[in-house]
Amino acid sequence: MNAKVATIVTGGGRGIGRAIAERMAAETAVFVVGRTEADLVGLCDVVVKAGGSAAYLVGDVSSPATADAALTKLTANGLSVLNLVCNAGIGTSGAAHTMDKQAWRDMFAVNVNGAMWFIQACLPGMIERKSGSICVISSVAGVKGFKYQTAYCATKHALVGMARSIALEVAKHNIRVVPICPSFVESEMTDRTIAGLVKHRGITAEAARKIVEDTNPQKRIIPASEVADMVALVCAGRVPSLNGNPLMMTGGE
Repeated sequence: MNAKVATIVTGGGRGIGRAIAERMAAETAVFVVGRTEADLVGLCDVVVKAGGSAAYLVGDVSSPATADAALTKLTANGLSVLNLVCNAGIGTSGAAHTMDKQAWRDMFAVNVNGAMWFIQACLPGMIERKSGSICVISSVAGVKGFKYQTAYCATKHALVGMARSIALEVAKHNIRVVPICPSFVESEMTDRTIAGLVKHRGITAEAARKIVEDTNPQKRIIPASEVADMVALVCAGRVPSLNGNPLMMTGGE
């Protein structure tokens, strides 16, 4: 592990973000950002007990001040950012014509703006060092539409476009920017999707889970560890041509 450089993971206290942080702790120090301190402390404890190095910041990624504070704290600890994983995200469902306007704003603030503020904060150091990897966790919803997911799909499409554009700007600096697009992953968000199917269709949890599993040709929900492994592959830099274009993790869909 190179303890002089760090991987920042937003939304790193639980779910996909936690899996990514635990995986990347074998390669670099990890710095996790999230809203729930207990989750972040728990993650850091796990990393440190395993022999890694971890620190955290409680903050709202929708505020540019959070990204600035993360960089300040990280630098004060003698670290520089080698990898950034923009994972923090929220999602709600509903028909487009009844979509709550504030919910729409909130989703863009966290999912899109939150990624942009951290990219802006981290890129100057990466450009100066002439190296770095940025993984933007999008979704299959970033390349196709889903009924009653207009806001979520809009934000995930925005992340793909943002990542592809920034990748073109910084490729000359040996920096890779990669949108990663999984289908349903074992996570609280998928649990909420299953619960929603139970409620709205009047079916059992087992039947609802099968509906979600069947969206994947492999008939399964993706473990968060697989997304973490994909992030590790990109950040390792052994395949430099992995840049800009979305990496689909959909089982062949």
